[in-house]
Amino acid sequence: MRILQFALTCLLSIISVPFIWASSKEQLFYDAVRFEATGNINQAIENYEKIIDQASSANLHGNLANLYYKKSDYGRSILHYRKALLLDGNNRELLSNLSFVCRTANLENTDPLKNNFIDGFSNNFWKGFLVLFLWFGLLLISFLFFLRITNRSIIFACLAWAGGLTLLALIVFDSTRHKNLTESQVIALLDKKQGDGNASATIPLRRFAASSSTANASVRAGESLLVDQSQLEGYQSHQGPNSQNWLLVKTADNLKKGWVRQDEVGWILKN
Repeated sequence: MRILQFALTCLLSIISVPFIWASSKEQLFYDAVRFEATGNINQAIENYEKIIDQASSANLHGNLANLYYKKSDYGRSILHYRKALLLDGNNRELLSNLSFVCRTANLENTDPLKNNFIDGFSNNFWKGFLVLFLWFGLLLISFLFFLRITNRSIIFACLAWAGGLTLLALIVFDSTRHKNLTESQVIALLDKKQGDGNASATIPLRRFAASSSTANASVRAGESLLVDQSQLEGYQSHQGPNSQNWLLVKTADNLKKGWVRQDEVGWILKN
C-alpha cells in the first residue's frame, strides 16, 4: 500500500511540473508588464530575461528590445530586435523599430542577412530536397531505360536532371554560407556598469586577448561583427586570466579586427 501511495505521489509530482513551470512563466510576464507600467524598467528587464531563459518568442524579444531602448542601451536593443527577427523575419514593425534604433544610435542599419529567393527555407530543407531530387532522378532514368524510351528522350532527361542537381547544389552552398555567417554574427555591447546612454563610449578591438592590450580599432555599441573562424574547428577564442573568455572578431568589411571579451558582444543565435 505504501509503495502504491509513493508511486502515485511521484506520478502526480511529475505531471504537475509543466503546470507549475507555465504558471511561473506567466507570473514573471505579468510582473514584467506591471513593472514596466510603473516605470521600474530594470526589474521589468530582469523578468523578461528570466522568461527568455526558459522559452523565447519574437514578441518577448521585441518587448525586451523596447525596454533596452528606453534605457538608451542601443546595443542590447538592437541585439534583441535581431533575435526577434530570426523568429519572425517578415514582421514589419520589428524591422521598422530596428531601423529607428539604428538611426538613433547613428549606426548603419543592421538588417538581418538576406538570402534572396531562398530566404525562408532552412538549410536542412534544401539539403533534404537535393537528396530527394537525386534519388528521384535516378529512379526516373532507370524507369525510362526499363520502358526502352528513345535515346534522345533519355539524354534529355539526364541533362535536365544534371542541371537540376547543379542548381540545387549551388543553392545548398549559398544557404550553408548564409547560415554560417548568421551563426557567427554578434552585436557589440557596452558594459552595463558604464551607465545608460553613454553614446560616446566604444568597444575596443584589441591586438591581443588581454585587457592591458592596446586596441587596433574600436566599434560602437550595436555594430554587427563576425567572430573569426578557427582553422581547426569552431571560432577563434582564448581563455585568459581569471577564466576570462575572449573572441577574435571583425567587421563585415574586414576593415577592423581584434579581440573582445565575450561579455562585450551578444550572440544573435546563441544565448
